[in-house]
Amino acid sequence: MLPRTLRPAFSMLLSLGLALPAFAEDARVAFLTRQLRSTQDARVKTQTVLLLGQTGSPDAVKPLCDSLQDAETVVRTAAANAMAELKQPAGLQCLKDALTETDSSVRAALERAVASVARATSKPAPLSPASAKPGALYLMVEPIVDKVGLEEEASLAETLLREELTGLGAFFAPEREERKVAQALIKSKKLRGFQLRMQLLPGSTEKGLKVEMLVMTYPEQALQGSWNVKASGGKPEALIRAMVPRVVEDAAGDLNWNSEGAQ
Repeated sequence: MLPRTLRPAFSMLLSLGLALPAFAEDARVAFLTRQLRSTQDARVKTQTVLLLGQTGSPDAVKPLCDSLQDAETVVRTAAANAMAELKQPAGLQCLKDALTETDSSVRAALERAVASVARATSKPAPLSPASAKPGALYLMVEPIVDKVGLEEEASLAETLLREELTGLGAFFAPEREERKVAQALIKSKKLRGFQLRMQLLPGSTEKGLKVEMLVMTYPEQALQGSWNVKASGGKPEALIRAMVPRVVEDAAGDLNWNSEGAQ
């Protein structure tokens, strides 16, 4: 029997724009914005704002901000969730302005969005293991494995990965750290050690991408599981911005990572 901590591969498919062609971001946003303004159907509005959030385009901020004032709570909630996924600095103020919201579920989504955008647009100071509380994450992050030939996007993926992990209160092990040094530090500070290996892979469609993250214990390298997200229908940068946070979120939820170990 496999140990409880060994998880199967997880997969989630993101579709940026559904059947829309992969043309310029502003054209895709313009199409979705027109669709949003031309319908009164709350279900269509909800789907449209979620797609706007997946574009990664700063042009999506305005229609999403407008949707935070929609009469339907389901649309306002979706708009807040879309802003959290979009992670554009320009959207932070309108999210804060919308915190006067009286519906508790919408307000909760807004609060999560504010925290998500603020974390993504800030540059947190490096954390030192000396300040770690028992139970904090101590991570060895391997260089991104690029199997699609997207050097700039691979660099972006590593930046986003470290930003997401820093938001979880993680501390990073130095490259080529000696095993006995890592073991002594993890034992003395009662840290949770993991080793991460992220790959950029071709997706299931011609212009699709796949992000896969393998997680092992550190420094023992006992496999904990593999998580992956696929996406298509947008520029590689936009896909990476959508996929990396999602795959970290999935792994963090299954492995019970949290920020309680950071001071």
